[in-house]
Amino acid sequence: MTTALLALALVVAFGLLVLERVLLDRRCRTIPLRIAVTGTRGKSSVTRMLASVLRESGQKVIAKTTGSEAVVILPNGEEKTVNRRGRPSIMEQKRLVRLGAELDVDAAVAEVMSIHAENHFVETQQLLKPHVVLITNFRVDHTAAMGETRDDVASVISLDVPPGARVFVPEQECVATFAEDMEKRGAEMVTVPHEASPEAHSADAEFSDNVDLVFAAARSLGIDDETIAEGIERTKRDLGALRVWRYESPHSGSACLAVSAFAANDPESTMQAHDKVVTALTDPKGECIGLLNLRADRGDRTVQWAESLAGGAIRRFSRLYVSGLHAPALARRLRRSGNRVPIDVLHPIRPPDVMKTILAEAQGKEPVVFGFGNIGGLGEAMVAHWNADGLPLTD
Repeated sequence: MTTALLALALVVAFGLLVLERVLLDRRCRTIPLRIAVTGTRGKSSVTRMLASVLRESGQKVIAKTTGSEAVVILPNGEEKTVNRRGRPSIMEQKRLVRLGAELDVDAAVAEVMSIHAENHFVETQQLLKPHVVLITNFRVDHTAAMGETRDDVASVISLDVPPGARVFVPEQECVATFAEDMEKRGAEMVTVPHEASPEAHSADAEFSDNVDLVFAAARSLGIDDETIAEGIERTKRDLGALRVWRYESPHSGSACLAVSAFAANDPESTMQAHDKVVTALTDPKGECIGLLNLRADRGDRTVQWAESLAGGAIRRFSRLYVSGLHAPALARRLRRSGNRVPIDVLHPIRPPDVMKTILAEAQGKEPVVFGFGNIGGLGEAMVAHWNADGLPLTD
């Protein structure tokens, strides 16, 4: 009797899985255009921009971002936070497809959220089944899951491209192994030249490579440049987007330019953000002070930061403040490396107190305070504080 019940339970479970598969496939087919955005950095920004462009072109679009803010963007542009019970799961994409089918959308744009290779395959090729894939870059991060070289990362991200899909990748980011994988898979690969879009230089607070990518994909879908530019202009930014404020301390009246590059995460992306800001601030009045926020659960990234800063990146700053569980260890390592830049470990304090401390010790007029490392915890709190008490700079 027990064996019979077990067998029946297995049959029922298998039947439910088959039914779920059939329903998912049916819902996918009701969405004429499915787009996945993957890569190491910039996915949320590209997802938001492309969804805005598609809306501007008159299409009914649903989108989902996963980075600093996990939200579903409805066809009317309204955003709904993804409510999670426990850790993030790629099954969220299944719910996105279901909602898209229920709303009878013309297109769905989804940011890929996977890290491990097996999850990349399931999320895209089994759940989203995209017709078009946009790849932002192949930067080294999540080394335990994706490898320690650009080729390793490209190999994992290649799993996001189903056979026969059209894939867009920045020309300067494409690696030979990825191109070979796409050829074997029968995918149509489009390499996007740098500065290929008329908006590449004027797009506010966006990296030109991201804008190039959106222009190339949208043009391939028959959307004209004027509509694309208008859609990009109307895009609502992600919490983790590179942003700048003029901030004045209510305590002393001292002022600074506050920069949020917290969501860049890895050293390569962060240094690109730093270069972009320094270039934009053509006549900075003072020094550049670093504010590094470390994640307690990402020891591998702390090691990356220790190596990058000790290797010379710390010289970009006149002083460095570090926050997080690993802050004391990182500070000790940097001091042992012979570094002469002053390093201060921040203990858990409120953002107004952080700014009071930094500005009280700053030398020169109106320094640049460059926030980086991670958006979680103190990073998000600093962004909220700068947004509430600072003056956003749009140029």
